[in-house]
Amino acid sequence: MSSRAVDYDALEATTSVEGMTYDDDNQEILQLLKDDHGDFPCLCISEEVYGNREYLPYSSEELGWLGHFAKKSAHLVEFSVEGDKAFNNCSQQSVDRFFEDIGKCNRIRKLHFFGRNDLTEIMRKLDPAIKNNNIKHWSSEGCHLGETEVNHIFTAFRDMAGLEELSIQYYGIDEHDLNDDIMAGCIPSLAACTRMQKLKLILLDLSTSSCAALSAVFPRMAALHKLVLGENSIGNDGVEVLIRGLAECKQLHSVRLYDNRIGDFGLGCSSRGLPASVDTLDLASNEIALAQQLPLLRFKELDLSCNTMSTGGPRVIAASLANPQCRLETLSLLATNIGDEGAAIVAESLRCNQRLTIMNLIQNNITDTGWNAFVPILCNPASINATYDSNHTLQDMGYDHVAYNDDTYISPDIQSELSLNLCQNKSRVAAAKILKTHRHLDMRPLFDRQLDLLPYAVAWLDRFADYHLDIKLSSMFDFVRAMPMEVVNGVAGGKKGKKRRWRSA
Repeated sequence: MSSRAVDYDALEATTSVEGMTYDDDNQEILQLLKDDHGDFPCLCISEEVYGNREYLPYSSEELGWLGHFAKKSAHLVEFSVEGDKAFNNCSQQSVDRFFEDIGKCNRIRKLHFFGRNDLTEIMRKLDPAIKNNNIKHWSSEGCHLGETEVNHIFTAFRDMAGLEELSIQYYGIDEHDLNDDIMAGCIPSLAACTRMQKLKLILLDLSTSSCAALSAVFPRMAALHKLVLGENSIGNDGVEVLIRGLAECKQLHSVRLYDNRIGDFGLGCSSRGLPASVDTLDLASNEIALAQQLPLLRFKELDLSCNTMSTGGPRVIAASLANPQCRLETLSLLATNIGDEGAAIVAESLRCNQRLTIMNLIQNNITDTGWNAFVPILCNPASINATYDSNHTLQDMGYDHVAYNDDTYISPDIQSELSLNLCQNKSRVAAAKILKTHRHLDMRPLFDRQLDLLPYAVAWLDRFADYHLDIKLSSMFDFVRAMPMEVVNGVAGGKKGKKRRWRSA
């Protein structure tokens, strides 16, 4: 029986969910939709069911029931379709009617499509929902994209003035037939999306022309917070063009341009030209060599992974890390050809750095020689003062007790110091390192304060030497033993006061 011939309104009162589908999981979802339950805001049609309330329809009539309840839901705000085989058990007529029903869901705010080859047709069927101007999030991943598809999709964005998040990622096995000129012709449609906060255009062959088109629409996206243009062909020239358009995006926080053939010039442009609000820059898998002095101070998070550094690259990095104005908190240098010599240079720059908490050094051919350069930086055993002034901020260097290849791994000593640095109370970190490194505390610098300092010494040891009872006892003994007897006598009989009479209980 065709799904179009079924009068679901008439049958609803007399048909149980068990009569609509034999699948237990589908029965649960249909019941939630029928009851318009607030705990079911997202409907995902998928060719694979993972137990996360995905729905795989097993018949045309079942799909009809799904659309019937979905279009009446007051709580359904998100809809997604995953995989080309999701509707294999249903007739084309029932699929068409289902999308017509979804198009009537006025409360849908988010649309997601994964691995579909009919994106243009789906968008046409959802046209009523799109033109309601309620769509805030739209994403496609791994869907077939040709010139026809992107033209239709981007034309639809003209009716999405309320769009806040847009993500288009082409991760298909086959090559798409897009190019820079095609994308440059589509991008102006985004000018209507004045509320855009997150924009992702990945693996779409964007280059200089597309960057010029984006640069023209960015001034209309004052709320833009995150920009991701990874795996394109932007290059240094494209970066320069993009930055001109981003000047007025005062809320922009994160820019990710990984795998885009960008070199040192593009990094320099980004450092100088991006809005002051940008604190995250991802330039992984590019052509950055750091062959010239470039300031890396302004960002809180910088990813330079999978760039082949020049021999002078580590010194450029070290110059920024040693600068008191450096704001870096996370620096990823995975697979950047650092080596032992570079590791030693970078390590020394961390001696006074109090901001960097994460520095990924995986896959850099660093041996024990290179790693050992970090040991005195994290915990300098030369003296108590030197230990106190060690780096108590760095917490992660990319390794977690795991050898990534046969001859390169982080030593347990370094991992131990990094673990101590996880504590937010840096006074406690310093004390723990002192007590761990200096097994016998020298109390002589405190003797000139005499017994006045004893309560403070005891309190400090009580606070920080919980697991070092031997140090606590020996230190207090040394302190008290050093006090001359005349000081003790002076404290005991220095001032005479009135005799006090003990009261009986």
